[in-house]
Amino acid sequence: MKAAVFREHDKDPEKVVKIEDIEVPKLKPDEVLIKVEAASYNYNDLWAIWGRPIKVPMPHISGTDISGIVVELGEQVTSLAKGDRVVSHGNLSCRICSMCTSGREYDCEKRLVWGFQTGPLWGGYCQYAHLPEVNVAKINDNISFEDAAAISMVGMTSWHMLVDRARIKPGQTVLIMGGTSGVGMVGIQIAKLYDCTVIASAGNQQKMDK
Repeated sequence: MKAAVFREHDKDPEKVVKIEDIEVPKLKPDEVLIKVEAASYNYNDLWAIWGRPIKVPMPHISGTDISGIVVELGEQVTSLAKGDRVVSHGNLSCRICSMCTSGREYDCEKRLVWGFQTGPLWGGYCQYAHLPEVNVAKINDNISFEDAAAISMVGMTSWHMLVDRARIKPGQTVLIMGGTSGVGMVGIQIAKLYDCTVIASAGNQQKMDK
């Protein structure tokens, strides 16, 4: 399969990211194989290429947010089927520690961001990606692959901050910093979903106009 791979760090992605032919991954019993239909680009993808603030496993495939179609199932997978339209949930956690079992998987000491801290050669910028069953969610037919991939990481980040941590309630006024960012735009929508009054700040006029 084709994959976007880099084997060294550089400030300029075009210098180091190359399209390579690699083997289609072999699944673990609890994993699914996804034919990637869409993927989005985040700052953690740039950080990985730059090698800052952390080094990443090499050779590396970035990509945390992908959507696609399930084409193969591990023998222990029960909640998904071939042909399902799915999106990635890029937060990999142990799921058995006190943080995970109390609903705070983002505070898991073993937490890794898929496509950023994982590897070698384990991310979403490839034709076929593999993930644990628990890190894959079905999407409805009326949601495009592009929209699903675009909201994956920023969506769960915004939800975690506003719903899990801030515990927003209907009727409150919510200030969204950086309202034109990915996290900010989803945060605005979540706050409106909760019937809150939203005030957003932003500094880029072109983005604000759009």
